Amino acid sequence: MRIYFGTNRNPDNVAAPTSFGSHFSPNGLTDLRFGWADFAGNSLKKYTLNVAPEKIAVDPAKAAVGDLSDQILGSDQVFDMVREEMKSGSCDCVISIHGFDYTFDEAIRRTAELKRYYGDRPMVWFVFTWPSDGSLLPFKAYASDRDDARASGVALGRGVLKLVDFLHGTRPEDFCAQSLHIVAHSMGNYALRWAVQAIKAQSAMRRLLEQVLLFAADEDDDTFEFDFKLQALVDLARRVTVYCNAEDKALTVSDVTKGNPDRLGAGGPRNSRALPDKVSVVKVEPVLKFADDATGHQYYRCNDRVRDDALAVFKGVASTDVPNRDYVPETRTYRLSRTRR
Repeated sequence: MRIYFGTNRNPDNVAAPTSFGSHFSPNGLTDLRFGWADFAGNSLKKYTLNVAPEKIAVDPAKAAVGDLSDQILGSDQVFDMVREEMKSGSCDCVISIHGFDYTFDEAIRRTAELKRYYGDRPMVWFVFTWPSDGSLLPFKAYASDRDDARASGVALGRGVLKLVDFLHGTRPEDFCAQSLHIVAHSMGNYALRWAVQAIKAQSAMRRLLEQVLLFAADEDDDTFEFDFKLQALVDLARRVTVYCNAEDKALTVSDVTKGNPDRLGAGGPRNSRALPDKVSVVKVEPVLKFADDATGHQYYRCNDRVRDDALAVFKGVASTDVPNRDYVPETRTYRLSRTRR
């Protein structure tokens, strides 16, 4: 199994990295390195990491005449591999954005778990992994990761734009003809907010993505109401699906102890009746089991009912036609049905 990655974390060796740490690249917040991890066996315990070579500096004399032929961009190699896998397998690509308290190694392994968990629909999985300081004291760690998620938004937005442009290609034979999706979990939704702001600053707003799935979003519940939050996300995607759980204990802690406003991933948008038609809100609490996840925060990777719903979204099934949903007209939201139909 292969997982692709992009990261703005600090490499353990700038010239030839073998892993990445919990701080930003010494070359700046937007410095991105790319690569892939190949897993052997079914246990997902061992993988071989490959970091694409990178050489940005060129001879000043060549640069003066616009000759950048000596540059080596790791993104080109990795994106070409992604595109070829999408074309040869006729499959989509998912960009995954993890949440609070992940090491680089944990981010890679979790993405491999997700690829296997959602394996009923073969897709290329690409994780954007940003610095996470979960080893600090809980409150400090949360505040630090939130700052890092915000600072990483520019790098994430830049990476998304580069990948989209590469997949579209400049020649007909380069065109991928497959879809690009985003899955964000927990604080990864806050990083996505700042990626959207970075995309707005760099490019005219156009549809870049097919489906965006927001799981257990540690983001404000008014985020779709303001231009400086996630309002513009709807312009970048065919559809945005918000999964929320009113009993999410992790988001309750974020709300109460961290002084945050009500969380999007808990109660959903504060005014779902005013949402654009392309935004769907799915309440998942009817199908959750304490035995599967005591926190109510990890359902995206351990609840088969949520997985099946998400797979239907990836396939492009219309919101009204996704099986095992009950529509609540008063709030224009859906609830997953307790019984399968």
